[in-house]
Amino acid sequence: MVSMRLEVLLQLLLAVVFVVTWFFMPAYGIYGRDYSIALMPWGYLVDFFGLNYVAPPPTVFAVWLFALDAGLIPVIWRRTRYPLYLSAFFAVLSLMMLLDTILFQQRYLQVKGYAVFPTPNGYLYVYLLHTSVLGLPTYILLALAILSVFNMATGAKWLDVDVMLIIRRRYVLHRDALSTVELMLRRINIKYVRYDNEIRVGNVALIKDGDNLIIRKDSSTEAVGIENAILELIKAGFSQVITEGTIDYEGE
Repeated sequence: MVSMRLEVLLQLLLAVVFVVTWFFMPAYGIYGRDYSIALMPWGYLVDFFGLNYVAPPPTVFAVWLFALDAGLIPVIWRRTRYPLYLSAFFAVLSLMMLLDTILFQQRYLQVKGYAVFPTPNGYLYVYLLHTSVLGLPTYILLALAILSVFNMATGAKWLDVDVMLIIRRRYVLHRDALSTVELMLRRINIKYVRYDNEIRVGNVALIKDGDNLIIRKDSSTEAVGIENAILELIKAGFSQVITEGTIDYEGE
């Protein structure tokens, strides 16, 4: 089973929730008595005294397509940090397209306090009390853009807080060195093989001999502490990344 970082799954979840939510409630709307203009994924849905009409600005389709791209790209493409840059770009671009679509209404469907209602036969200019409202999908898209930029800046690793502190605490409490090292390797997604008294990463092996930890690399052996043991295995894991690309979202 392919592991997936929680930060990326949250980003994908926000993208899907945004699109699904938008199909059920408008991202933006103007509401008055017996009339409304609601922004849906297929365009502005106009309701004027029971007369319904759709005005589809071209940017509205780019909004949800770019949002889905922002969620899917780091899931599909994972071997460098470039997908995080690209997904952040698409998320921000999706938000800009939504704002541009809202400005379309402000520019073409609202003139000097008059709400402009497109109909099959022309336009109606109505000067009635109305309220402009941003819907829940707009705020979800804003959260998606912020999360995407944050993932880009942190390499999608902002949930790994104080990992070494957690490891030292676990080691002190349980005194299980191999399990502690194994926890660290899992947290940073390094491939390893676990035996009874040994953990192997590439050509580097960590062996537990009583209360001692021994690093065996090629034909040499060395007694080490738990911090140095973790460091040696991480270095071996990075060597694997260069040849196999096994860690997500690393590199430039």
